[in-house]
Amino acid sequence: MTRLTSTHDLQDTPAPAESRSPYAYLFPDLADAPEAGRFHGTDDAGTLQRLKVFETACHLPPTESPGLTIDLPAAYTYFCQFLNHDISAPVGSVAANLAGLPPVGIIGSADPIGLNKDWRADVATILSHIANEQARPMMLGSLYGEGPSDPESAALYDGAAFRLGLTSVTDDQTFSDSKTPPDQIVHVRGAPDIPRAEGVPLIADRRNDGNLILSQLHLAFMLFHNKAVKALTASTPPDQVFARARALVTLHYHWLILNDVLPAILSPAALTKPLSDWQPRPMPPGAVPMEFTTAAFRFGHSMVGRTYDYNANFGRGSPTGPQGATLGQLFAFTSKGKMGDEAGPHRQLPDHWVIDWDRMTDPAEGDVTGRAERIDLNFAPDMLNVAGNANMLEQGSILFRNLLRGFHRRMPFGQRLAEACGVALLPRDALRSAMPQHASPGDDFPTPTAAAETLGLLDETPAWLYFLCEAQVLEDGRRVGPTASQIIADTIVSLMQGDPASLLRQAVPWHPSQSLLRDADGQPIASLRGFLVFATQGA
Repeated sequence: MTRLTSTHDLQDTPAPAESRSPYAYLFPDLADAPEAGRFHGTDDAGTLQRLKVFETACHLPPTESPGLTIDLPAAYTYFCQFLNHDISAPVGSVAANLAGLPPVGIIGSADPIGLNKDWRADVATILSHIANEQARPMMLGSLYGEGPSDPESAALYDGAAFRLGLTSVTDDQTFSDSKTPPDQIVHVRGAPDIPRAEGVPLIADRRNDGNLILSQLHLAFMLFHNKAVKALTASTPPDQVFARARALVTLHYHWLILNDVLPAILSPAALTKPLSDWQPRPMPPGAVPMEFTTAAFRFGHSMVGRTYDYNANFGRGSPTGPQGATLGQLFAFTSKGKMGDEAGPHRQLPDHWVIDWDRMTDPAEGDVTGRAERIDLNFAPDMLNVAGNANMLEQGSILFRNLLRGFHRRMPFGQRLAEACGVALLPRDALRSAMPQHASPGDDFPTPTAAAETLGLLDETPAWLYFLCEAQVLEDGRRVGPTASQIIADTIVSLMQGDPASLLRQAVPWHPSQSLLRDADGQPIASLRGFLVFATQGA
């Protein structure tokens, strides 16, 4: 498998059985309950209409003020996106082979196109038509594919190391302010880039070239692996270098997940013990819960910022002023933005667009562009209106697609999942207070809050929406709430316990102090900041 074929939205082709892993439900009885998959008292068309009306009410005016930020560097947002891709790559659809499926009633498609089927797919039907293209979730399949010995993956490698591209040497400013004097632009000559050819990123998971920060983070993993290869080469037989380097990178990756990233994001109320000691709910080996991938781990969309302190050209102290890199620019410098395409403006990333991980992992005092935004229902306008969505008119905003995907997959309402996790329900008034307060652009409702109340979303709150409200109400938007935190911990620990190569399955407990790789001061690499700075220094 050279590259994953999964996209953010599911495909219409049934997934082949080989090299796949299953999805499952943590709470299958809730998902199979008659009320799952649509609002009470409505049919499919009524449910779809409510979601469309709520989406319209949530659209943001173009003059929306900057979002509130939290004490979490912006890099964590994109590490979580990388992690989500490494866990879940869905292929297949319950819309496939419709004639062969039983006429059991509600939503016939797992694709977020609409609720226009005249039958209801039960849990067994959904799970039999959707598979995970990550055969070993969270074991860096998004980075390595099948490795250099696989004929289809070999093009990604130069021996045991990743093949790299180079940034393009250019005097093209590509600034929003084209009046900036060229001699004030900082160029990183000869910097590495992910390789691209004819508009295609030559990486195992093309989704990781979906925005420039994520693309540069994927590159950092490639560089970290290459440094592991270099460190191991002198003392390791050549035919074992790649496997040992991959094993070492995976241990560092899992350490960051368990000891830095998730402890910084999950609710302390839920994490009463270290994640390494967490006892997850029973799951089939290697299975990813629908509750995780469809709802609990989608909080990152809310953390996306309006602009970023990206590097010396786009951020604090830059010649263009303090605005930073915009979301539109970060989406433009990807394969979807014609990077690497002969018809596009650049074959590789321009060398004044190399990320500065020092800025993205250690924001300056009082600087909001280096931090993640609060986990709540106040999104960056471009996230709701354009960013990351190639079919805006057909499929709607990210908010709409996240909600609709939950109904397609029979996701229980948030209140039911909170009960199942033993978490006290959010009072109706608390849910109301967590809804966006800005004026709605349409004539149906004055605010999203009014729309949510009239449409019944305060009584039956879609799980993804409920989890964002829980984060805002119970954690002040600084962390994920206790219900989603339990589901995330269950998933992460269960996947690690199920794979013999994971950090939690080592015969002797592993710590970064045991690694060959050390930072510039000789200290263990035990934080996301340390990982990213080490990977890219001297690259």
